[in-house]
Amino acid sequence: MARTIAVCLLLFILVLTGCGFFSEENSEVPASKRAAATVASASVSTYPTFNAQQWVNLSRTLYQEGKYLESIGAAQTAVHLKADYAEAYNNIGAAYAALSLWDPAIQADQEAVRLQPSLQLARNNLAWALQQKSLEKR
Repeated sequence: MARTIAVCLLLFILVLTGCGFFSEENSEVPASKRAAATVASASVSTYPTFNAQQWVNLSRTLYQEGKYLESIGAAQTAVHLKADYAEAYNNIGAAYAALSLWDPAIQADQEAVRLQPSLQLARNNLAWALQQKSLEKR
C-alpha cells in the first residue's frame, strides 16, 4: 500500500513538472486539453523492482480511480520497460479517450492493435475513438 501511494505521488509530481505531448502549433487540440495531457513517464530507476506488468496494473488501477494522467504515465513506463507491450498501449489509449483526446488515443490504440491484432479490447477502443473523433468534427 505504501509503495502504491509513493508511486502515485511520484507520478503526480511528474505530471506537474512533465513535458507536453502536444506542440503549440497543433491547432486541432485546444490549449486547455494540451495542458491536461501534459504527462511524463515515471523514473524506472526509482522503482527498480517494478516490472512492466506491475506498471500496467498500476495504470489500470489509476484509470479506474479516474486518474487518467497518472494512468498514462504508468503505462508509458511499462512501454519504456517493454516496448512491444500492447496492453500498455491500450491503457494509454483508453486514458486519452477518457480525456476526450482522440488523436493520441487513436495513435496508442493503433499501436496496440499493430502489436497484438488479437487484442479485441484495443480493436474496440480504436473503433470507439475513431467514431468519437468523427462525431466531434460535426
